[in-house]
Amino acid sequence: MRVCFITFDYPPKIIGGTGTYAETLVKGLKSKGIDLFLITRGFQSDIGQRTYRVPSSNSRYWRRLFFIKSALRLFDKLNKLWKFDVVHFNEPHIMLKKPKIPTVCTFHSTQVNEIKLKLADINTLKTVRDIEDLVLKSPVGSVFDVFTAHAADKIICPSPNLAELVKSYCLVDERKVCCIPNGVDFEAFDKIDDDPASILRKYDLKKDNYLLFMGRLSSLKGVQYLIDAFKVIKKDYINMKLVIVGTGDLEGYLKNLSQGIASIVFTGHIDSLNVRTILYRNCASVVVPSIYEGLPTVVLEAMACGKAVVASGVGGIPLLIRHGQNGFLTKPGDSEGLEKFIRVLLENANLRENMGAFGRKFIEEKFSVDRMVCDTLKVYDSLLQLS
Repeated sequence: MRVCFITFDYPPKIIGGTGTYAETLVKGLKSKGIDLFLITRGFQSDIGQRTYRVPSSNSRYWRRLFFIKSALRLFDKLNKLWKFDVVHFNEPHIMLKKPKIPTVCTFHSTQVNEIKLKLADINTLKTVRDIEDLVLKSPVGSVFDVFTAHAADKIICPSPNLAELVKSYCLVDERKVCCIPNGVDFEAFDKIDDDPASILRKYDLKKDNYLLFMGRLSSLKGVQYLIDAFKVIKKDYINMKLVIVGTGDLEGYLKNLSQGIASIVFTGHIDSLNVRTILYRNCASVVVPSIYEGLPTVVLEAMACGKAVVASGVGGIPLLIRHGQNGFLTKPGDSEGLEKFIRVLLENANLRENMGAFGRKFIEEKFSVDRMVCDTLKVYDSLLQLS
């Protein structure tokens, strides 16, 4: 089978979970013997590895539109040469005409739902860019969602919750939408090439003496509520730190919110998987306080590293966390709930260890890369049988 995979987000410059998904799926498909061609953004193609990069404008709200225009032009050229069986888009992109071969798209979120959440709680709009996103980015993204949903022959969603949102907001036949949870590469988190002690020293950290947030710094990730909870926890746990890994439009606001608290560490974005793994393994707990999620990679990665997770019970997160067994679920925007369950974990090292072990076993059984890849191949096969 010959597949063309098209993704804006891909190494070496990963923006978020969509890039991790792309990297993991591409690697898995190749391991199954799929003849895979990759089209992504960038300047230096690797023809030997069948990786093609197209220059793309970095315009804040239109970069994906500029990317897909060049990507589809390249796709047409490559398809004439190689005759692809399937084309798979990672995230919705506006397509003025549907490719003439079986077409798959993975949705990781819906912009329509983001608009709904922001309008429901105006307090989530913390910066000028939040308002710009609501006025410009989200409506454009919503159009992308609808166009792509109707152009694709199959839509993959990582959680049943997101699948229902796509069906209702994009008005597509439910038979077109399928649920394939994201998988995690356990082997990648079982090996460390860097010295853990030197990484911890770099950020002035000690094992089990910090909480960890990892992700994009935007209002819907809920980091502001975690900081509020940490301020209260800090009164009783003087030496405890909060490590915030990532960048985003809300970074300045969050740093202002953290003023006067030296124990809150902003690391910026960390590309190295080894460094991220060390931070996961040595923290007391991972916290995911999101207002909205699909199926967040950070929860899978945390559990792959044997860590208990405190998270909002939104989107696909309840698929991953069994409350009281491998972590705790709170209501979104609930600082007091975050504080309560973080305290439970900080007060009981044995509980943290047992939850971490349960979480690792749980995702090994249900969220492996092999399962994700095999289910994706079944989608491809179903389309080829119809064509």
